[in-house]
Amino acid sequence: MDRFFRITRKHYDIIVKQGIDNLPIESGGFVGGKGNFIQGILPIYNQHLEDQTGTFAFSKEDVLRAHQFFQKHELDYYGLYHTHPNGAAYPSAQDIATGHQYHFILSLADPNQPIFAAYEVVNKQPIHIPIVISEGGFHSKEIHAKKEKGKTFDEQIPSHFRQKSPEEDALDLSRKIFDIKEDNPLNYPKMPPKNKDGSDFSTLA
Repeated sequence: MDRFFRITRKHYDIIVKQGIDNLPIESGGFVGGKGNFIQGILPIYNQHLEDQTGTFAFSKEDVLRAHQFFQKHELDYYGLYHTHPNGAAYPSAQDIATGHQYHFILSLADPNQPIFAAYEVVNKQPIHIPIVISEGGFHSKEIHAKKEKGKTFDEQIPSHFRQKSPEEDALDLSRKIFDIKEDNPLNYPKMPPKNKDGSDFSTLA
Protein backbone atom coordinates (compact mmCIF):
# COMPACT_ATOMS: atom_id res chain seq x y z
CA MET A 1 0.00 0.00 0.00
CA ASP A 2 1.23 3.51 -0.80
CA ARG A 3 2.12 5.59 2.24
CA PHE A 4 -0.97 7.75 1.99
CA PHE A 5 -4.74 7.28 1.91
CA ARG A 6 -7.15 8.84 -0.54
CA ILE A 7 -10.79 9.53 0.35
CA THR A 8 -13.61 10.89 -1.79
CA ARG A 9 -14.91 14.34 -0.95
CA LYS A 10 -18.35 12.77 -0.42
CA HIS A 11 -17.15 10.33 2.24
CA TYR A 12 -15.00 12.96 3.94
CA ASP A 13 -17.98 15.34 4.15
CA ILE A 14 -20.19 12.58 5.63
CA ILE A 15 -17.60 11.84 8.35
CA VAL A 16 -17.23 15.54 9.23
CA LYS A 17 -21.00 16.11 9.26
CA GLN A 18 -21.53 13.07 11.49
CA GLY A 19 -18.91 14.38 13.91
CA ILE A 20 -20.30 17.92 14.06
CA ASP A 21 -23.93 16.74 14.34
CA ASN A 22 -23.02 14.57 17.35
CA LEU A 23 -20.97 17.14 19.29
CA PRO A 24 -20.08 17.10 22.13
CA ILE A 25 -20.06 13.27 22.14
CA GLU A 26 -17.55 11.17 20.22
CA SER A 27 -18.85 9.51 17.07
CA GLY A 28 -17.40 7.24 14.43
CA GLY A 29 -17.58 4.05 12.43
CA PHE A 30 -15.51 1.93 10.07
CA VAL A 31 -13.77 2.54 6.75
CA GLY A 32 -12.91 0.27 3.85
CA GLY A 33 -11.60 0.48 0.32
CA LYS A 34 -9.15 -0.86 -2.22
CA GLY A 35 -5.43 -0.21 -2.35
CA ASN A 36 -5.02 3.13 -0.62
CA PHE A 37 -8.43 4.49 -1.67
CA ILE A 38 -11.18 4.77 0.97
CA GLN A 39 -14.38 3.99 -0.94
CA GLY A 40 -16.80 3.02 1.81
CA ILE A 41 -17.71 4.06 5.35
CA LEU A 42 -20.08 2.53 7.91
CA PRO A 43 -21.14 4.98 10.65
CA ILE A 44 -22.16 3.35 13.95
CA TYR A 45 -23.63 4.40 17.29
CA ASN A 46 -21.29 5.11 20.23
CA GLN A 47 -21.81 2.09 22.50
CA HIS A 48 -20.24 3.62 25.62
CA LEU A 49 -22.84 3.75 28.40
CA GLU A 50 -21.27 6.50 30.51
CA ASP A 51 -18.71 8.97 29.13
CA GLN A 52 -19.61 9.36 25.46
CA THR A 53 -17.91 12.76 25.38
CA GLY A 54 -14.49 11.24 26.07
CA THR A 55 -14.76 7.68 24.79
CA PHE A 56 -15.91 5.99 21.60
CA ALA A 57 -16.93 2.38 22.18
CA PHE A 58 -18.02 -0.36 19.79
CA SER A 59 -18.96 -4.03 20.07
CA LYS A 60 -17.63 -7.21 18.47
CA GLU A 61 -20.92 -7.34 16.59
CA ASP A 62 -20.16 -3.90 15.12
CA VAL A 63 -16.79 -5.14 13.84
CA LEU A 64 -18.37 -8.29 12.38
CA ARG A 65 -21.08 -6.24 10.67
CA ALA A 66 -18.41 -3.91 9.24
CA HIS A 67 -16.46 -6.84 7.78
CA GLN A 68 -19.67 -8.20 6.24
CA PHE A 69 -20.60 -4.76 4.88
CA PHE A 70 -17.26 -4.21 3.13
CA GLN A 71 -17.09 -7.79 1.88
CA LYS A 72 -20.54 -7.37 0.34
CA HIS A 73 -19.30 -4.30 -1.54
CA GLU A 74 -16.00 -6.02 -2.49
CA LEU A 75 -13.91 -3.67 -0.36
CA ASP A 76 -11.14 -4.39 2.13
CA TYR A 77 -11.70 -3.60 5.80
CA TYR A 78 -9.29 -0.86 6.94
CA GLY A 79 -10.29 -0.04 10.48
CA LEU A 80 -11.98 2.43 12.78
CA TYR A 81 -12.60 6.15 12.42
CA HIS A 82 -13.84 8.34 15.26
CA THR A 83 -13.83 11.91 16.50
CA HIS A 84 -11.93 13.69 19.22
CA PRO A 85 -14.33 16.57 20.00
CA ASN A 86 -11.80 18.48 22.09
CA GLY A 87 -8.54 16.67 21.42
CA ALA A 88 -5.89 16.34 18.75
CA ALA A 89 -6.12 14.13 15.67
CA TYR A 90 -3.88 11.54 17.29
CA PRO A 91 -4.74 8.06 18.64
CA SER A 92 -4.82 7.71 22.41
CA ALA A 93 -3.42 4.73 24.32
CA GLN A 94 -7.02 3.52 24.61
CA ASP A 95 -7.43 3.77 20.82
CA ILE A 96 -4.26 1.77 20.21
CA ALA A 97 -5.39 -0.88 22.71
CA THR A 98 -8.33 -1.78 20.43
CA GLY A 99 -5.85 -3.70 18.26
CA HIS A 100 -6.72 -2.04 14.95
CA GLN A 101 -3.86 -1.65 12.50
CA TYR A 102 -5.18 1.64 11.13
CA HIS A 103 -6.82 4.51 12.98
CA PHE A 104 -8.56 7.49 11.37
CA ILE A 105 -9.02 10.38 13.80
CA LEU A 106 -11.09 13.51 13.22
CA SER A 107 -10.25 16.39 15.55
CA LEU A 108 -13.10 18.85 16.09
CA ALA A 109 -11.33 21.04 18.65
CA ASP A 110 -12.16 23.78 16.14
CA PRO A 111 -15.30 22.63 14.25
CA ASN A 112 -14.65 25.29 11.61
CA GLN A 113 -11.28 23.71 10.83
CA PRO A 114 -11.60 19.92 11.28
CA ILE A 115 -8.39 17.90 11.08
CA PHE A 116 -8.60 14.34 9.70
CA ALA A 117 -5.51 12.15 10.11
CA ALA A 118 -4.63 8.48 9.65
CA TYR A 119 -2.16 6.34 11.57
CA GLU A 120 -0.77 2.85 11.25
CA VAL A 121 0.09 1.18 14.55
CA VAL A 122 3.43 -0.65 14.44
CA ASN A 123 4.73 -2.20 17.67
CA LYS A 124 2.12 -0.15 19.55
CA GLN A 125 3.50 3.07 18.08
CA PRO A 126 1.30 5.22 15.79
CA ILE A 127 2.91 6.22 12.48
CA HIS A 128 1.26 9.10 10.64
CA ILE A 129 -0.07 8.44 7.12
CA PRO A 130 -1.23 11.47 5.07
CA ILE A 131 -4.82 11.60 3.77
CA VAL A 132 -5.57 13.14 0.38
CA ILE A 133 -9.13 14.20 -0.49
CA SER A 134 -10.12 13.15 -4.01
CA GLU A 135 -12.47 15.64 -5.64
CA GLY A 136 -13.37 13.14 -8.39
CA GLY A 137 -15.09 10.28 -6.59
CA PHE A 138 -18.23 8.97 -8.28
CA HIS A 139 -20.49 10.69 -10.76
CA SER A 140 -24.01 10.12 -12.05
CA LYS A 141 -24.54 9.53 -15.73
CA GLU A 142 -27.81 10.29 -17.49
CA ILE A 143 -29.31 7.50 -19.60
CA HIS A 144 -32.79 8.56 -20.73
CA ALA A 145 -33.64 11.92 -19.19
CA LYS A 146 -33.39 15.23 -20.98
CA LYS A 147 -30.93 17.67 -19.47
CA GLU A 148 -32.22 21.06 -18.36
CA LYS A 149 -30.05 23.95 -19.44
CA GLY A 150 -27.66 25.12 -16.75
CA LYS A 151 -28.31 22.15 -14.44
CA THR A 152 -26.44 18.92 -13.82
CA PHE A 153 -28.37 15.67 -14.01
CA ASP A 154 -28.27 15.25 -10.20
CA GLU A 155 -29.78 18.72 -9.76
CA GLN A 156 -32.75 17.78 -11.95
CA ILE A 157 -33.77 14.86 -9.73
CA PRO A 158 -36.35 15.83 -7.05
CA SER A 159 -34.88 15.47 -3.57
CA HIS A 160 -37.35 12.72 -2.58
CA PHE A 161 -36.19 10.57 -5.53
CA ARG A 162 -32.46 10.85 -4.84
CA GLN A 163 -31.08 7.54 -3.63
CA LYS A 164 -28.96 7.55 -0.49
CA SER A 165 -25.67 5.71 -0.34
CA PRO A 166 -25.33 2.75 2.07
CA GLU A 167 -23.18 4.99 4.28
CA GLU A 168 -25.87 7.70 4.45
CA ASP A 169 -28.53 5.09 5.26
CA ALA A 170 -26.33 3.73 8.05
CA LEU A 171 -25.80 7.25 9.40
CA ASP A 172 -29.57 7.88 9.42
CA LEU A 173 -30.09 4.62 11.31
CA SER A 174 -27.41 5.60 13.83
CA ARG A 175 -29.20 8.91 14.45
CA LYS A 176 -32.55 7.17 14.96
CA ILE A 177 -30.99 4.75 17.47
CA PHE A 178 -29.51 7.70 19.35
CA ASP A 179 -32.90 9.49 19.41
CA ILE A 180 -34.62 6.36 20.72
CA LYS A 181 -32.11 5.97 23.55
CA GLU A 182 -32.38 9.67 24.42
CA ASP A 183 -36.22 9.61 24.21
CA ASN A 184 -36.10 12.25 21.49
CA PRO A 185 -39.07 12.50 19.10
CA LEU A 186 -38.56 10.62 15.85
CA ASN A 187 -39.20 12.47 12.61
CA TYR A 188 -39.84 10.44 9.49
CA PRO A 189 -40.05 12.26 6.15
CA LYS A 190 -43.29 11.92 4.20
CA MET A 191 -42.56 10.13 0.94
CA PRO A 192 -44.66 10.98 -2.12
CA PRO A 193 -46.07 8.25 -4.39
CA LYS A 194 -43.56 6.75 -6.79
CA ASN A 195 -43.55 8.35 -10.21
CA LYS A 196 -43.94 5.63 -12.82
CA ASP A 197 -42.48 7.97 -15.41
CA GLY A 198 -39.30 8.65 -13.42
CA SER A 199 -36.03 8.73 -15.33
CA ASP A 200 -33.47 5.94 -15.14
CA PHE A 201 -29.88 6.71 -14.21
CA SER A 202 -26.84 4.77 -13.05
CA THR A 203 -23.92 5.61 -10.81
CA LEU A 204 -20.54 4.89 -12.34
CA ALA A 205 -17.08 4.92 -10.76
